[in-house]
Amino acid sequence: MFKLFFTLIGFSYFVLAQNLITYTNYDQALAVAKKENKPLLMFVYTDYCPWCDKMKKNTLSHKKTIEFIQKNYIFLSVNKDNSVYPEKFIPRYIPTTYLIDATNEEELYALYGYKTTTELIEELDDDEL
Repeated sequence: MFKLFFTLIGFSYFVLAQNLITYTNYDQALAVAKKENKPLLMFVYTDYCPWCDKMKKNTLSHKKTIEFIQKNYIFLSVNKDNSVYPEKFIPRYIPTTYLIDATNEEELYALYGYKTTTELIEELDDDEL
């Protein structure tokens, strides 16, 4: 019985360890980004966007993406239609992923549309950003 219990705990930890730490409140995510001296990576989606769903399921849940984002950024996911965040980040296209300087809240870069894991990492890992 104890062996099964510890096996289940170990499995739960493994599953939880694979989840992307995601903030849904802009101000809270910004405060953490400032504290950790990391840029903010803000994913803007809608509930009716099939490409947003595909990006959540395929890209943002991929182990390589999760490791890359958690090492380099504070991740924020906001719904374009009902989340509170600065108007300057309301996108024309969805999904849009913004890279934001946490110290001055300026946009450093924007990725428009669906991105695969490889595309997302290659664009964000550019030394010129």
